[in-house]
Amino acid sequence: MKTYFSLDRLARPTRPSTAARLAATLTAACVMVCGSTLALAEQGTSADELLNDANQVLQQLDGNHYAALWQDAAPFVKASLPQERFASQLQQARQSVGAVTRRGWASVTRIQYSGAKGIPDGLYANVDFATTLTSGRTMFEMLSFRLGDDGQWHLTGYVPRQTQDRGATQNQIATP
Repeated sequence: MKTYFSLDRLARPTRPSTAARLAATLTAACVMVCGSTLALAEQGTSADELLNDANQVLQQLDGNHYAALWQDAAPFVKASLPQERFASQLQQARQSVGAVTRRGWASVTRIQYSGAKGIPDGLYANVDFATTLTSGRTMFEMLSFRLGDDGQWHLTGYVPRQTQDRGATQNQIATP
C-alpha cells in the first residue's frame, strides 16, 4: 500500500483552535498586567528600599560618618542647618544610645505631608528600630526620610527613645 502526501495540504495555513486562541489571549493579558505592575514599582515605593537605606544610615551613625550623612540629607534639612550643627546633633543623639548588640526594624510608616508648617510637601517615611544594647536594655531608634525628586530617600532626622511611643512617632517625622 502506498501513501501519498499532498504538499499543498501541508503548506496551507490552518486556523488556530479555540484553545490556542484563548491561550494566546491570556498570555497577552498577563504580559500587559505584569508590565503595568512593574511600571508602578517606582523608586522610593519599596519598604525594602527604605529598610536598606535606614540600615546604611545606622551604619554611618555607628561609624561617626556625620559629614556623609549631611551630604545626603534632605535639601530642606541642609538649608536649615549648617553641617557642623547637624553633625553635632546627630553625634549627641547617637552617643545617648550607647553600645549596640543588635537592631531589628519594628515599623515602616509612610506619611504624605501637605501644607504643614516648616515641612515641605512630599512623601516622608519613618523607619523605627528596636535596638538591644550591650547592657541588655532595649531602646528605639527612629530615622525619618523624605523622598526626593531624584527618587531616593534622604535623611531628615534621627531620634533615639527609651520607649516606643507609637502615637507620638507614627505620624510625625524627625526634623532638625
